[in-house]
Amino acid sequence: MNVNMEELNKQLKTEYERYGGLESLTKYILSETVAPIEDYENVVTIIRENYNRHVSVELLIVGAYSSLFWTNSSNEMLEVLNLMSPFLPDKEKGIIHYLNAYKLRMIDCDYSSQQEYYEELYASLLSDVPFVNNRLKIAELLTGSDAQKYYAEAIDNVQEIFSEDKVSNISSECFLSIQSFIDEFILGTHVTRERYDEMVAKSNQNM
Repeated sequence: MNVNMEELNKQLKTEYERYGGLESLTKYILSETVAPIEDYENVVTIIRENYNRHVSVELLIVGAYSSLFWTNSSNEMLEVLNLMSPFLPDKEKGIIHYLNAYKLRMIDCDYSSQQEYYEELYASLLSDVPFVNNRLKIAELLTGSDAQKYYAEAIDNVQEIFSEDKVSNISSECFLSIQSFIDEFILGTHVTRERYDEMVAKSNQNM
């Protein structure tokens, strides 16, 4: 990516403060998630501060995911998504179940709530969309052919593999796409070559 992300971040902040709008806000927020910035706490702060003016299910998903990296307290945006879930399409419902499972994993490291974790992961399978990360986490709970089944499904759901050269040449617009963020960090359908090879190796180990 041949761009100074810190300078672009400042520019996007200025543009949003000057002109407003959901698209401008979304790009500004996503620029906060990219290295070397990666300020997930500020991502949540910005979404919260602009909630009454501009909000979308996708931004709440980004906010709920970002909250998992810096706090083990209540996740307010995930709570809002849980209330919205019955009225959303299957894809968003699946993502919300996955985020609930991920929250349990990040906060409850000793898995005292493993049954709930397991149930949330399985509920995320009900969405008929390509989804990799939920299957990988289910596979980690299983052994042998049962684990291999979910590793294989995860591999089948990968939509794009990024080589090192391709990663270095990705445009800034890709980093500022909310769908690209969801595909990479939540669904896991866009992966690096290293990540893909790791999945294949784990699948082969359970054959």
